[in-house]
Amino acid sequence: MNELERKIMNFIDTNKLLNSGQRVLVACSGGVDSVALLLLVASLRTRLQIDVAAAHVDHMLRGEESAEDGTFVKNLCEELDIPFFSGQVPVPKLLAEQGGNVQDICRTGRYAYFSSVMRNEDYQILATAHHAEDQLETVLMQLSRGSQPVGIQVNREMEGGTVIRPLLAVMKNELKSYIREKDSEFREDPSNESDGYLRNRLRHQVAPILLAENAAAAVNIVKATIALQTDESLLNSLANERFQEIVSYTNEGFPSFSINMFSRMHTALQTRFITLVLKYIYSKESEPLEYSTALLSDLHQQLLSDRGNIMIDLPGGFRLHREYDRAAFVKTAGNEVNPKTMLPIGEWTKWGQSLLYWNTVDKDVEDASESWYFNLPDSDLPLFVRSRHDGDRILLPGMTQPKRLSRLFIDEKIGAEKRRELPVLITANDVICAVPGVRYGVLFKKRHTELDQYIFRTKEL
Repeated sequence: MNELERKIMNFIDTNKLLNSGQRVLVACSGGVDSVALLLLVASLRTRLQIDVAAAHVDHMLRGEESAEDGTFVKNLCEELDIPFFSGQVPVPKLLAEQGGNVQDICRTGRYAYFSSVMRNEDYQILATAHHAEDQLETVLMQLSRGSQPVGIQVNREMEGGTVIRPLLAVMKNELKSYIREKDSEFREDPSNESDGYLRNRLRHQVAPILLAENAAAAVNIVKATIALQTDESLLNSLANERFQEIVSYTNEGFPSFSINMFSRMHTALQTRFITLVLKYIYSKESEPLEYSTALLSDLHQQLLSDRGNIMIDLPGGFRLHREYDRAAFVKTAGNEVNPKTMLPIGEWTKWGQSLLYWNTVDKDVEDASESWYFNLPDSDLPLFVRSRHDGDRILLPGMTQPKRLSRLFIDEKIGAEKRRELPVLITANDVICAVPGVRYGVLFKKRHTELDQYIFRTKEL
């Protein structure tokens, strides 16, 4: 073994990342980090007594160039005499259909493919090529967002098995040297040079300053995060014990617990206990809740408040009731009694505290609070109104991707109670075109043009 291989072996042994006889799938993009990982694991497979394969995912973002990355990894696997698996995630198509964040879509699709390979081919371990500088960047990102700076986990459970990061204690220049020593090559991804992503900006502009001050900064961060992760594991375990001890369940199956028993916990356990409760109530939701430190902090403060009975609205139609010494979660109904109502042309339709109306321009009425013009093919008519659903999006003027209504309501400072009452205007094909009283989508115009055949009006009761 050379020096780097010995370092990797020690890291794997110290952190108990692998057992003999396990089947390991290496995630390999073709870049310098993952190629070095693949070469290292392939070289150590006999000593580790493991079976090794590689998996590559084409995100279809760079056309033929990204397809060639897969061919490169396949050829490398043939040289190393290990199995190769490849898949595709049509990121451009998913962005066009669903909107969202490019990196999130890539990561979700990539790990879904890895999970499927692990299940179908009986691999228990997924090895990824995160290294010490990745950990430094991750900690900086977490600090900038107000999150716990625990970094990337050395290992964690995933669907289909366990993810391990055997390169976390290694610097990138060590990986490059190892590739040269093995007389191998790697592929370059131009997106790694773009400062359009926070991670890349930290990599190019902040990390070099820290490493110039102390070349061991990244490795020191790895040591610190491993210690923090160990502490976090213990605290989470203790919080889970308290959850099992004090939580009971309502007739609807939602958590309930004693405020007095909650307040007697250590603060470090209280915050983790709240996270466990949220995970439980959102575990069956089609769209998981994105936990924010603001939400967790608000819940913590309200649960410990000496105010009387309180009611806290949560995302997804959930609500926390605190009455005397008891806290309980419920699911609210909102306007779902009549979730979708057709708007007859030429008639005022009541929705909450509003009246909604649409007609051809030549049959317009004057008595209204708002007036908007639009044109739609017959296949998209009539218009309908319903309450909002989790995951709803609307394409607004000046935007290239639809915006989540949940984000829109936050931007417009609309409270949770008001959100449940607002009408969502949709076409016959379920395309959201407006939230009357809040924002109108690209299909609507404030001024009439000769192309607009219809008018939409509202007024308050």
